[in-house]
Amino acid sequence: MFTLNATVNFATQSDVVEIGELSKTDIEYGLGWRYTPERMSVLLRDNAKNVVVARDGGSLAGFGIMTYADQHANLDLLAVKAPYRRRGIGTQIVSWLEQVARTAGIVYVYVQVRKINRDAVRFYRKCGFRIIDELPGYYRGTESAVVMCKSIGHRYTYADAFNGRFNK
Repeated sequence: MFTLNATVNFATQSDVVEIGELSKTDIEYGLGWRYTPERMSVLLRDNAKNVVVARDGGSLAGFGIMTYADQHANLDLLAVKAPYRRRGIGTQIVSWLEQVARTAGIVYVYVQVRKINRDAVRFYRKCGFRIIDELPGYYRGTESAVVMCKSIGHRYTYADAFNGRFNK
């Protein structure tokens, strides 16, 4: 399949139903539905989060949600609709969110993935994430998660400043 050049932008209120449904069918299957349209509406207004959508023309192809802290961020959710998979959409969403994080001075991005979701683990590895932990029962007490991390920035220390690294 060929790579698409989707447009990634902030999600709007008009996207919450489609995002919620995609979360339900492609992320939360078998676990119950927590990321409902109502919850997505709340997340849109959360200043510590970015909710973004990728569009191919006018069609929503995928979405991502990232939560930002002082020096780390967490990729909370990422999904791409089946017809758009393996066409670069997920990578474009992750790259967009990482660029925002990098600009904000974030050093590490974390993601939790269902251990049984080998395709997702493979995808995140291709994006530069490494497995750092496993959490039994992470998903509703029934399913294990793999915790992955990616370094996207440099954490400057006093030694860096002392050695003149800021002046280069």
